[in-house]
Amino acid sequence: MILRNRIVEDYDHEERTNDLPIEEEEEQENISKKSYFNISCSFIIFSFQYTYKIFRIIINVSGIYILWIFLHYLASHLYVKLCVPNTVIGFFMSPFMTATPHCQGLRWIVYNAASMINNMWITLGAWICSLLLIIPPLEKVEPK
Repeated sequence: MILRNRIVEDYDHEERTNDLPIEEEEEQENISKKSYFNISCSFIIFSFQYTYKIFRIIINVSGIYILWIFLHYLASHLYVKLCVPNTVIGFFMSPFMTATPHCQGLRWIVYNAASMINNMWITLGAWICSLLLIIPPLEKVEPK
């Protein structure tokens, strides 16, 4: 009987990994859960802050590009509506309307915005090529 009690005590002792009483083990488990929750919340907050910073950088860099696209789109549609309407009268009035200041300004915006958009595509392509085609520097050859 003594041997049996000792085996049960050893089994109970092996089952618990530390020598803390059961109440303290539960408290430690609660602390562990709280710290896991705090770490998770900190990670989520850090992720949102990092994403926000990246988003702000992208907006700052691409803001002018988006502005030129918007101006090109708006000026193209306004030019068709104001300077060359899709009617017979618009056909006969178009030679006179092209000389008006607002039509000249809209044409200038369409032309320059298209040019800027093309230049930005060239710049983007050159930047991507510079990332993909990294050429290692030449090794120096020492004279003998």
